[in-house]
Amino acid sequence: MIILVIILIIAAVIILRLRKSSANSRMRMDPTMGLIETVSAQDLSETVSASGTVLLNDEIEVYAEGDVNIVRSILVEEGDTVEVGDLLVEYDVDDTKESLENSIRDTKRSIENAQLSLEELTLPSTGADLEKLENAVTSAEISLQNANAEYSSYTTKLSQQQTTINTAQTDVDRAQKNYDDCVALMAVGGASQSEADDYEYALNTAKGTLTKAQDDYNDILDEQETARLSVLSAENSLKEAQTALYEGQNPLSSESSQIAYKQQQLNIESLQDSLSDYQKDLDELVYYTYADVSGTVTEVCIDEGTYTEENTIILYVADFNDLIVSADIEEYDAPSLALGQKVTMTSDGLEDKVYTGTITKISPSADDTTTNMGTETTVPIEISIDNPDGILKPGYSLDLEITVKETSDLLMVSTSSISKDESGESYVYKINNENKLEKTAITTGESSDVYIEVLSGLSEGDRIVSSIFDGVEEGLTLEELMTLNSARTEEINAESADNENGGRENDRNNQSNQMLPSGGFGGGGPQGGGSMGR
Repeated sequence: MIILVIILIIAAVIILRLRKSSANSRMRMDPTMGLIETVSAQDLSETVSASGTVLLNDEIEVYAEGDVNIVRSILVEEGDTVEVGDLLVEYDVDDTKESLENSIRDTKRSIENAQLSLEELTLPSTGADLEKLENAVTSAEISLQNANAEYSSYTTKLSQQQTTINTAQTDVDRAQKNYDDCVALMAVGGASQSEADDYEYALNTAKGTLTKAQDDYNDILDEQETARLSVLSAENSLKEAQTALYEGQNPLSSESSQIAYKQQQLNIESLQDSLSDYQKDLDELVYYTYADVSGTVTEVCIDEGTYTEENTIILYVADFNDLIVSADIEEYDAPSLALGQKVTMTSDGLEDKVYTGTITKISPSADDTTTNMGTETTVPIEISIDNPDGILKPGYSLDLEITVKETSDLLMVSTSSISKDESGESYVYKINNENKLEKTAITTGESSDVYIEVLSGLSEGDRIVSSIFDGVEEGLTLEELMTLNSARTEEINAESADNENGGRENDRNNQSNQMLPSGGFGGGGPQGGGSMGR
C-alpha cells in the first residue's frame, strides 16, 4: 500500500512538470499573445437570459353542432391526426328526425283544413241556404206590411174616439146647464129637490161617460205607440233579412266577414311559418361533426351518450408545427424588452440544435413567480419559433438569449485595455509607428461585459496594449513590453509552482495520515508510534 502511494505522488509530479513545460513552450512560440490587440469594427449586442417552456400556439376548440344532440360515437382519439373534412363525431338524431317529420305532417294537415275554411268564407249561399234567406226576407216584408196596416188603423180609431169624446162633452155641458137651471128654479120655488137630484145624477153620469171616453182615447194612443214600435221592429227585421241575403250572395261584403277572412289568412301564414321552421330544422339536422382545420387531436372532452349544445366543446385540435415559447422575465430585465426582438433558443437535451424566434407578446402586468430562491416578480412573454422542425415538443424547456440591443460597425476595444488618469479621463497605450507605447486619450460609448465602444482617439487598425499591468508606461518599446510581460509571466508561473508544490505536500501528508496506521513507523514518543490498540 505504501509503495502504491509513492508511485501516485511521483506520477502527479511528472504530469505537473509536463504541463508547465507545455505552457512555457507556448509562450515562447507567440511572445505577443494576449499583449496586443487591433482596434476593429464590431457588432455590439446586449442580451437577456431566461428559461422558457414550449407550448402550442393555438389549440382550436371544436364545438358541437345543432341545438341539442346526443353523441352516438366518437370517431377520433387523443393523438390522432385529422385533416379538413375528416369525420370527428356522429350524433344520434333518430328521435329528433322522427319528431320533426311528424310535426311537418301534422302542420300540413292543419294548413289544408285552414285553407278549406278560408275558401268556405268566400263561397255564396246556394240551394236550401239561399232559399231560407230569401224566405226570411219575404216573411219580414209581410210582417212589416201587417205592422204598417195595424199602425194605420189607429188613426181611424183615434178619430172615432175623439168624436165620442166630443159627444160626451156636449152631454156634460147640457147636463150641467140643466142642473144649473134646476138649482136656480129651486131657489125661487120653481123646481123641487127631487128634480135637482135627477139633474145632478144625469150630470155625473155624463161626466163619467166623458172620463171613460178620454181614458179610452189614451189607451188607443198607447196601442198606437206599440204598433209604431212594431213597425220599427219589422223594418229592422226586414233590413237584417235583406242584409243576410246580400251577404249570403256576396260573402265578403260585410266588415265582420272581412275580419274573419283576414284572421284565417293570418292563421294559414302562421302554420306555413311553422312548417318552414320544421322543414329547416330537418334540413339542418346534424348527423356528423367534421374537422374544419388540420392538426392533431389534443383532447377529447365528451363521451358517447353525452348531450351536446352549440356551445359544447367536444375536442381540441392543434398544429404541432405552430409552437410558441412562454417565459417569465425578471422585472429588472423587463423594461428592455420590446415586441419583435430576436431570440436564440437552445436546449441541453437537443445538442447542436439552435432555434430562433421573436417576441410576439409582452404581458401588460407582472406576476409573482415561485422559484427555488423564493418568490420573484416577473413579466410573462411569448416568443414565436421560426422553424419548429418537428423535433420540439410542447412541454420542452429551452434556454433563451434575447437580443435587447444590437448595434453594427462600432470601433471596439477590450475593457481591460482602458485605464483612467487622475482627472478621470480614459486612455490606452497605442503602438505607434516606431513600435513604442504612446499614451492616447479616448472617449467611450456603449459597452458590454468584455468590450467597449471608442468614440474618438483611435482608428480602425490601430494596435493597443490589451491589458495594462504594473510597469507599462509611455515610451516602452514593443520588445521591452514583451520582456516585461515575460518576467511577469515567469513570476506568476513561479508563484503558481510554489502553490502547486505546497498543495502536493499537503496532499501527501493528508494521504499518509489517511493510509498509515495511527502512530506511524517509529516506536513510542512524540514522533513514533505507540501501540496500535489494546
